[in-house]
Amino acid sequence: MKDGLLIDTHVLNSFVTIAEAGSMTEAAKRLGVTQPAVSQILKQLEAQVGTQLVVRRTSPVRLTVAGHVLKKNADAILGELRRLIATVREAADKGLVQCRLGFVTSCAEVFGSKLIAALGHQTERLTLRSGLTSGMAEAFLNREIDVLVSDETLAGVEGLERFAVFRDPMLLAVSSEHITDSDFSLQDLATRWPMIKYGRDASIGRFSEVVLRRMQIQANVRYETDDTHTLMSFVRDGHGWAILTATCLAQTLNASGGGAGVKVMELGNSRHYRTIQLIARKGELGAIPGNIAALIQSILISDILPRLQAQAPWITEELFNVTSELRGGDDHTL
Repeated sequence: MKDGLLIDTHVLNSFVTIAEAGSMTEAAKRLGVTQPAVSQILKQLEAQVGTQLVVRRTSPVRLTVAGHVLKKNADAILGELRRLIATVREAADKGLVQCRLGFVTSCAEVFGSKLIAALGHQTERLTLRSGLTSGMAEAFLNREIDVLVSDETLAGVEGLERFAVFRDPMLLAVSSEHITDSDFSLQDLATRWPMIKYGRDASIGRFSEVVLRRMQIQANVRYETDDTHTLMSFVRDGHGWAILTATCLAQTLNASGGGAGVKVMELGNSRHYRTIQLIARKGELGAIPGNIAALIQSILISDILPRLQAQAPWITEELFNVTSELRGGDDHTL
């Protein structure tokens, strides 16, 4: 590389995208350009630094030793640039140029629309992706999203700030036909009726198994699904019972019929819950992550809680309060 000739940040970002996308085609899709344009950017960058950065004709894309060095340092440089932009724009009270949100599906359905409406004036471009916890965590680590809202802690990953947003209590959903008196026993229910369960690909599915072991309940799992609406329709139609969280229940309350025909009950004296938390890269988004976490809490209490209580009056605000700090980074309990 010629002395004094600096790498353009657009080119640097394109290279990082190539490295993370795994293919030129996917990189072009993410960058919004053609595949030949991506290949040309890579060739120009390699000519500029004077060495090969990608092993040719491999799938997925594999970096050379020099490519790995550039990728590692490019991540740090681009992160510092984002921090600089956030600092400058925050000082000018202009908000952010871009914010990419990633939500676990239940939280996306429950909070997404109202959150985007509240944040729209603070960003020039706001996008929201949703999916299973594992997929959203991978997208965050690959820098495809800037803010992660889920039950994932990413423990051991440095350079992050984490906000404990709220506890999401585990609930028991039973068909109204199966509960005939107040003398209710989960053990008896599990003996008489099959369980409709989230699959193991969903974090709630795995956690449900842990909860059942803690409660020493042997469940007959006949149906599995990763979709909350399907799960609740099976319960409503009398096919069995299910364990879900309060936010998953809130997903279904917007649908026609909502929780009709389903009785929602406390599970294990509300001792079982997941913690929904917000994770962002330290300093890159200024005060935005904390603002998003506070907005989610506000939406939960003002809008979501009353609808949950209409379905299950015993659900109280206290069930959602975060009582302990998270571990493994700059943690915040709001």
